[in-house]
Amino acid sequence: MKKPILILLLALFSLNLLAETSAIKPDTVIDVYLDGNKKEKSAAISDILVVSIAHVNGLLATQNGVKQVRLFINSIEIEGSVPVGWYLHGDGAELKFLLKRTDLNNKTWNMLLGYPAIGGQFFRLPLSISIGLTGQSAQATKIDSFQFVRIDRGWFWTCLAVILIYFGVLLRFATATPMLRDTPADLTPLGIPGLSAGNAPYSLGKVQMAFWFSIVLASYIFIWLITDNYELITSGTLVLIGIGAGTGLGAVGINNNKADKTIKHIQDLQAQQADLRQATDLLKAALPAAGVEAMIGYNNFLDCQLTSNINNLIDGLKTGKENFISDILTDENGVSFHRLQMVVFTTVLGFVFVYTVYATLTMPDFSATLLTMQGITAGTYLGFKIPEKQG
Repeated sequence: MKKPILILLLALFSLNLLAETSAIKPDTVIDVYLDGNKKEKSAAISDILVVSIAHVNGLLATQNGVKQVRLFINSIEIEGSVPVGWYLHGDGAELKFLLKRTDLNNKTWNMLLGYPAIGGQFFRLPLSISIGLTGQSAQATKIDSFQFVRIDRGWFWTCLAVILIYFGVLLRFATATPMLRDTPADLTPLGIPGLSAGNAPYSLGKVQMAFWFSIVLASYIFIWLITDNYELITSGTLVLIGIGAGTGLGAVGINNNKADKTIKHIQDLQAQQADLRQATDLLKAALPAAGVEAMIGYNNFLDCQLTSNINNLIDGLKTGKENFISDILTDENGVSFHRLQMVVFTTVLGFVFVYTVYATLTMPDFSATLLTMQGITAGTYLGFKIPEKQG
């Protein structure tokens, strides 16, 4: 009795083992290469990829089912990746896929190619390549380290050189010209040499304008290198550049207006001083008449007061630099909160901008709330700048 039961158990175990063995999914994708070169095991955006498949009959119910096949990278479906060509032979097939970014699959590509690590994978990223029916899971594959050309080395070094040249020019002219500084007041109407351009204080408005332009420029080139896409500027990015440009323009306008008013005031004081000195000379001619000496002394006192006022106003127009941080954060009363607020919020928003570009390969489209906040900080800075004196 025990022997038949043992035989029955062994038979059931064997059937179960056979069922599990038959359920093991054979590799469907057996080879992947660049179209036109079977030995080339790497590709980039805009290339055509050839995927060699076995057991295609188990995947497709009909030949028209090829159009339902999609490319899968790292087991993720590339939406809209319909084969652009195919060749069926027995139980195998060769399918061709155009590696193309579209509005449908842009986020998928960004997820796959984002967070480029420094090192070998920065330029070439090993990926798993498979196929599958749209809306379903990927088929088994032998290809788990296909080299995707994330960034072309030649283009990368060329663009890096362009960026370094740009920042070199920016720093060179920022220190030697009024490009990022307050424009020195023109004191020639007063017959006085003005402040040299290289010694004028840095302008917070101009620095913010250069900050946003530089970030957007570097981000644009970085994303383009990886995605081969040039339609990258979002409406939020345009608003940020506009806020920076408006702040810089407003700061220049306020500075020039204040300088012109100060020079006009100095000229009025100089005219008063000239009239006073002329009257003093007439009084001196009337000496030694009674009371004239006292009037001359009073006029000399007024003359000294006018000279002191004129010199103070001229010194204010000739305010020189201290250092970069001091220039953008301080006015005549020390560190100003409205300036600190603008610097801190702009820096934080810039960090978020750069991180988003690095992680998602897209320029962030900030909400109206964040853009309004940036606009408020810029407007507050310009509002407080009207009565302030840099120095």
